[in-house]
Amino acid sequence: MYEDPRPPADSEAAAVSVFIQQLYSCCPRVIVIPAILAINITAFIYLLYRGAGITGENLQVYIEYGANLGALTKSDQWWRLLTATFLHYGILHLGFNMWVLWDAGRLTERLFGHFNLAWIYIFSGLLASLSSLYWNQDDVASIGASGAVFGIFGALIGYLLRQRQTIPQLLLKQLMRSALIFTGITLFLGATIPAIDNAAHIGGLVSGLIMGLLLAKPLTHKRPPLRPALLAHAGSICLLVMGVILSPPPYYDYPSQKQAEATIGEFIEEERILIKDWKTMVDELQSGKAIDESAMLDRLSNSLAQWSQLRNNTRANGNIRPETAKRIDLLNQYAGYRIDNIRILIQYMNSPGEIYLEMLKQNNDAIRDVMKKLNSPST
Repeated sequence: MYEDPRPPADSEAAAVSVFIQQLYSCCPRVIVIPAILAINITAFIYLLYRGAGITGENLQVYIEYGANLGALTKSDQWWRLLTATFLHYGILHLGFNMWVLWDAGRLTERLFGHFNLAWIYIFSGLLASLSSLYWNQDDVASIGASGAVFGIFGALIGYLLRQRQTIPQLLLKQLMRSALIFTGITLFLGATIPAIDNAAHIGGLVSGLIMGLLLAKPLTHKRPPLRPALLAHAGSICLLVMGVILSPPPYYDYPSQKQAEATIGEFIEEERILIKDWKTMVDELQSGKAIDESAMLDRLSNSLAQWSQLRNNTRANGNIRPETAKRIDLLNQYAGYRIDNIRILIQYMNSPGEIYLEMLKQNNDAIRDVMKKLNSPST
C-alpha cells in the first residue's frame, strides 16, 4: 500500500508553532531594531531641518553631516563609514530601507540575540561603506542603511543554511524563498540603475552571510559555540582595520577641489559682465558713429586690466581632480585670448591696418576652439 512520505499538514503546522514558541522564548522582545529605526528617522528629520530636502536634493548637507565621500573619509574622517549608514537621500529612500529592516530585522534579532544582531548590523554597514569606498574611489557620496540591511538578510540566509535541520521545512522554504527573491531583485536593480550603490549592497550581503554562518545556533542553545563566535567578532574587527589600513590615499583634496569649483564659478560670473562690456564697445566701434577715441581707449584699458586680474585669480591650488585642473587651464587660455583681443584692438585704434583685423579673426577662431573644449562633456 502506497504511503505519502510527506508529513501531514497539521504536523508541519505544529512544528512551525513549536519553532515560533522557541523563537519568542529565546528573545521575547526586540529592542535593537526599533532603536536603529529611531536613529535613522531622527537623523533624517534633523537633516531635513538643516536643509537636505524631503527628496534629498541638497547633496552638500549630506556631505557636511557624514556622507561616505572618499576624499573626506580617507582624509582621517573614517567615522563617515558609520555615519553614512544612518543617512538617507529623501523620504522614499528612508521609507523603503526602514520597512525592509523592520520586516526582516525582528526575526533576525530573535534568531541571533540583541548583541549579535547589533554587531551584524554595524559590521555589515561598515564593510558596505568600505566596499563602496574601494569600488567608487572618490567619485560618489554614498549614504543609506541599504548595506546594513543587506547584512541582515545575509545573516538570515546564513542562519537558514547553517540550521536548516533545526527549522521546520515549510518555514525554511518560505523564509529562504523570500530572502533570495528580495536580494536577487534588489541586486538586479542595483546593476541596472546607476544611482544605486551595488558595491555597498554586495559588501553588506557577504559580510552578513559570513557572520550568520559563524553565529548561527539552534534555538535550544542559549549561546553560540565559543570558538566560531570569537572568530566571527575578532575576524570582523580585523577585517575592518585592514580595510582602513590598505585603502589607497584620497584621489583629490576635498577643500582644494571645492575652492577650485568656486573659482570656476566666480570666473563664469565675472566673464559674463566683461563680455557684455566688450560687445558694447565693439558695437559702438562698428556703428560708424563718431566716438571719443580717448574715452574708448580708457575703457579698453580698464577691460584689459579686469581680464588680466581675472586670469591671475583663476589658479588651481592643491591636489584637485584632473578634469577640474584641465578646465581651469582652459579658462586661463580663454582669458588669455580675450586679453590678446583687447590689445590688438587698442593697437588697431592707435594705428589702423588690415593685419590687426586678421589677427582678431585668428584670435576669435582660437576662442571658439577653447569654448568647444570647455563645453565638451569630458571637460
